[in-house]
Amino acid sequence: MRIDIWSDIACPWCYIGITRFERALAQFDGSPEIRLHPFQLDPDAPIPGIPAIVRYEARFGSDAPEMLARVTREAVNEGLDFHYERTLAANTFDAHRAIGFARRSGLDRALEKRLFAAYFTQGLDVSDRVVLADCGAQLGLDRDELAAYLGGDDGVDELRRELNDAFVRGITAVPSFVFEDEFLIPGAVDSASFLRILEQMRALR
Repeated sequence: MRIDIWSDIACPWCYIGITRFERALAQFDGSPEIRLHPFQLDPDAPIPGIPAIVRYEARFGSDAPEMLARVTREAVNEGLDFHYERTLAANTFDAHRAIGFARRSGLDRALEKRLFAAYFTQGLDVSDRVVLADCGAQLGLDRDELAAYLGGDDGVDELRRELNDAFVRGITAVPSFVFEDEFLIPGAVDSASFLRILEQMRALR
């Protein structure tokens, strides 16, 4: 079974949805092939990052504080610790490049999870290549190799093609989970639903 997941580091529902998916996967008797794909919710986000509340208020006005409070409450229900008071809204292009680099070592999902925490919990700037190299090194990636990769143009064209491919496929929101290149499950559905979908897909094979 193959599962393709489109997500963005700066997307709170991606963090929540992937956490729910991983919980379902831990209960599933099987080992599906999982491939991550990049998506940028806010491709014009700044480098370096700025306080997220400022960015959200500029985009959503007076509704922003309640939006952030609501998603924070949802995160708590999943055991996640969001701290929007220190979160930095930042461009995620290089973060996706770093995940692409980590894919070579089978650590792309681990690095994505690490960067979610860096963004939503620690208030780190995920557009900062030093931060990205440090996060990769914490997982066992060669820090100097990752820093050199990010410092050049490696992976840039590939990432742009992948971002464009999302729109070609009709992926316009994240998270999006595609099972067997055919069945699209949009959004952060609950873990029980993910588990049920996994079992149903296995039964169809």
